[in-house]
Amino acid sequence: MAILDAFASADPAEFPDGLSVADVARALDREKSVVSRQLKNLLETGMVARRPSGRYELSWRLLALAVRAGDQRLTTLAAPTLLRLAETVRERTYLSVLSDGEVLTVLSEGSRRSIEAANWVGRTIQVHRSSSGMALLMDYEDEYILEVVQSGENGVSDREAHSFLAQVLEARERGYTVANRVFDPELMGIGAPVRDFTGRIRAAVNVSGPAFRIEPHIQAFGGRLLSAVRSLQASLCSDTRAGASPSDL
Repeated sequence: MAILDAFASADPAEFPDGLSVADVARALDREKSVVSRQLKNLLETGMVARRPSGRYELSWRLLALAVRAGDQRLTTLAAPTLLRLAETVRERTYLSVLSDGEVLTVLSEGSRRSIEAANWVGRTIQVHRSSSGMALLMDYEDEYILEVVQSGENGVSDREAHSFLAQVLEARERGYTVANRVFDPELMGIGAPVRDFTGRIRAAVNVSGPAFRIEPHIQAFGGRLLSAVRSLQASLCSDTRAGASPSDL
């Protein structure tokens, strides 16, 4: 996994032709002989590919496995929801989940506008820096939320953590979260949790775009977002019940 992460983290501008054994060994501070054996195993299982030059890169098979990972039903049902929402608010939309204490974007739909937020699929962000992070933590105990945002190497100060918690508390009353220029000084995000038939938060949907476009319409966008999430939740519940046997109901 460390080797795969080294490939994923490599700058394409610096390594346009992939990584050599020496490059990987240097990035991980490991012996070249050890890295060479591990790369051979990854090559045999199809996780990496080797170019004619002898350099390595992540394989398409790995990408295919990644696309199939996670809750396929959720992403399948969310895709049209994100598309309709993006067409309605004319800003980029995202579906995100919690992954190892961070927000991982698993699906996104563009706004078709020349200036929009970036496609963040496959990338993670700290929970306190996004509207999705606020939404994903909305049901947790206050003490746990403070612990999450203050833990790890990227933990925030006590004051920042309590400020984040205050925003989550406001979001609980409102139903949706607002991250105003938190991730980027020019971006604003609005998010809402997606619940399964048990009421548990499974994911979050959010809208993100230039703050000057979204800020005047926060309530309107929040209403559109909540409507989209309710529709997605209804689909999740009906799909679950349709697949259940009589003994399960």
